[in-house]
Parts: sequence; C-alpha cells; structure tokens
Amino acid sequence: MTPPVEHAALFSLIGMAGAGLVTALGHTLSVRFLHPEYVEQARTHAGRVIYAFWHEGLLVATYVFRHRGIRVLVSQHRDGEYISQTIERMGYTTVRGSTTRGGTAALFGMAAAGRTADLGITVDGPRGPRHQAQPGVCHIARRSGLPILPFAVACSRQKRLSSWDRFIVPLPFARVTIAFGEPILVPPKCRGESVEALRLELEQRLHTAIHVATEDVGDRQRDKS
Repeated sequence: MTPPVEHAALFSLIGMAGAGLVTALGHTLSVRFLHPEYVEQARTHAGRVIYAFWHEGLLVATYVFRHRGIRVLVSQHRDGEYISQTIERMGYTTVRGSTTRGGTAALFGMAAAGRTADLGITVDGPRGPRHQAQPGVCHIARRSGLPILPFAVACSRQKRLSSWDRFIVPLPFARVTIAFGEPILVPPKCRGESVEALRLELEQRLHTAIHVATEDVGDRQRDKS
C-alpha cells in the first residue's frame, strides 16, 4: 500500500526516527542466542527459513535480525505503514497484507519471496488474539517449501505496553535472550486437519521457546548479582 502523497513525508520522517531509535536502543542490549543448532537444522532443507515469532517481540527481532535482507509480512493498516517505513531502513523488504486484509495476495507474495530470501512473520499478528498462531504461516511454508523456524524473545528489564499483544520494549542495557525452537516442515500436500495440527504444534514450540528464553534471562540476572 502506498500512502497518500500528503502523508508520505510524515510516514518517512517517522520511519527514519523509528529506525534510529531502535538501533540506538539495540546497541545497548546484551543479546544471547539459545539453540542455534535449530537454525542450522532448518537451513539444511532449503538454505532459507521462515522466522516465526509472536508480535510482542517485534522491536527486539527488528534490531537483532537487521540488514539480512529478510522479507517481512506487514499489515495494511495505518500502523503497518509506520512499521514498514521503519524496518525498510533497517535492511528488510516488505510484503503488505495479512490474513484479514490482502490475505491471499500477501500469502502468494511471501511464498514467492521465499525463493530468494528468508521470510519473517509475526504469527499472531497483526491484531491477535495474542499468542494464537494464524494458519497463514503454514500455507506460506507449504507453498514455498521453507521450514518454519520458531523463536521467542525475553528481556531482563522491559516495559510492556497496554496493547493487545503486550508489546515488549526492552529498557536500555537489558539482557536479551533469543531462544530458537525446533523447525517445522509443512509437506506440499498438507491440507485441512493436518495444517491445524501443525499450527498447534507451532504454538506449542513458541510457548516452549518463551519458557526457555525467560529462564535463561533469569539465570543471567542471578549470575550478575
């Protein structure tokens, strides 16, 4: 979606400021990755992956995975334009749409983008329900042949916004853990109940990743003290 001409300069300015703020904050964070072997396992299938995570971790993920050419699915809502303008300045490219608006075209666009790039999807976005994976990521995986690589974010010091996703804003100099989960392959002929089973499995692996990441952050805090 292209913003109206009268709003384009404002969106651009907000995007520039947002990218600067995210980068400045990110430089203060101490980031650790858990279970990177799952990344290597996923890449053995097609060389590329679909990063799948909860919408609450978007700010942290945007900083951590910047400038890798990842293609990201972003909502067509107005707030999606702010996000798009910000992350494109941090080395991402975007496909606009969701499972509710522009859904079919967006799913096809993301699957096609998977031929040449890693993909990134907030699987409970853009509007929730929180921590409930939408089936769109499974359809993208089926069409693209790419494995779904779940990961979760935890921070030692953070602010939770009062939004539907309880968005995480890490405080400066926080310890951050990114925990990967075991990748999920969606067979080309997967349909109906099989897709639902994999969607539920993705949810479970994301919940496990949150638990692992949160425990690690707690351990790091105790070690500090």
